[in-house]
Amino acid sequence: MSLKDKTVFITGGTGGIGAPLVDLLRARGAIVVAYDRARLGNLHETLETTCKMLGNTTPDILINMAGINDFNRAEDQDYTLLLTLNLLVPMRLAQAVLPAMRWRGSGQIVNVGSMTGFIPLPHFSGYVAAKAGLKGFSDALRREVGQDGIAVTHIAPRAVKTAMNTGNAGLLNQRTKTREDDPQQVAQRIVTAIERRETDVRIGWPERAFAILNALFPALIDKGLQKNLLIGEEILASDQKAYSPALPHSSAPSDLAEERKQV
Repeated sequence: MSLKDKTVFITGGTGGIGAPLVDLLRARGAIVVAYDRARLGNLHETLETTCKMLGNTTPDILINMAGINDFNRAEDQDYTLLLTLNLLVPMRLAQAVLPAMRWRGSGQIVNVGSMTGFIPLPHFSGYVAAKAGLKGFSDALRREVGQDGIAVTHIAPRAVKTAMNTGNAGLLNQRTKTREDDPQQVAQRIVTAIERRETDVRIGWPERAFAILNALFPALIDKGLQKNLLIGEEILASDQKAYSPALPHSSAPSDLAEERKQV
């Protein structure tokens, strides 16, 4: 599918993957509007007005890329925020564009997930839950609206060299020898998936194989991720101790202050 003169609305268009993606889309002749968080505010706080705008001016392509993660123990994560921005916002924005897309008989919704939705990692429970939910939503929606000429594309990158993988999350990747892909290359793969109207794109090897193993033999992956668990606990404990060894765990600062990176 040619992207020339196609209208595109993208969230997370100023982030590490989003910025080069916007450039690539425009280079192909697309007319791109990127949600500007610096100017408009946090997307989860402007959701209603954004949905209304998309309902009134529906693009040919909606790209849901904005996201946030939190490397932390489960009890210290802000599940409401993680699930809202990573899952509820894409679902609501999709709802907003569907009426016009159905009426036109064409359109495309692109949901950018994560390989952690297929390979759940310890200390990322809120992010994992949201991304796994986004995959399920994408599959269900695709099967519902495909007959209306609407393509639904789900893309799951592995770790990428962006602000989301800095701080303690970056240290975890470094110590577990997790490969981080170049944002430009990931953006290029996303453009290709849009042009081909692909349905399910999983980026990274051996992650694709691990995702299959996790579905078939989850206990095997449980054992394989014990190293990640131990290293993660060491990083979190060290961070807590550096903050204030005299305070109980519940008083330590959440890594959200450092690891919350909207893209």
